[in-house]
Amino acid sequence: MFGPESGKYGWNGLIFVYEKVKINDHHRCARFLALFEEEGCRMQPMTCEEHDIHAAGSQFITHTTGRLLDRLGVSSTPINTKGFEILLKLVENTCKDSMDLYRALYIHNPNAPQQLQNLHNALTDLTKTLQSQQ
Repeated sequence: MFGPESGKYGWNGLIFVYEKVKINDHHRCARFLALFEEEGCRMQPMTCEEHDIHAAGSQFITHTTGRLLDRLGVSSTPINTKGFEILLKLVENTCKDSMDLYRALYIHNPNAPQQLQNLHNALTDLTKTLQSQQ
């Protein structure tokens, strides 16, 4: 579903991921899904396993990056680049969501711990690359 920031102004254009499992009443299921489609959601059928893989690689990484930049204390400067403005907006958007939501992204997605390890490994690798160029 949508976090409080994502759905703050409505659901139009937001992705609604679903998997039809153990459906007893197909008409009722179709009516339920239609509610979200009528609100403008982009309907995306997907297995739970696929969702978790994609969510760990996008949603969890996004929230982790925003919270990491927040912990670094990044703030606006007189010479912000467009890319840096995007990063400041990322911090603002992700940190408006609760830490409980972020923890849930980690705890309830079996792929999130590996993504966190991948991020750590990438930073270590990048550091080694920079240091080897000195």
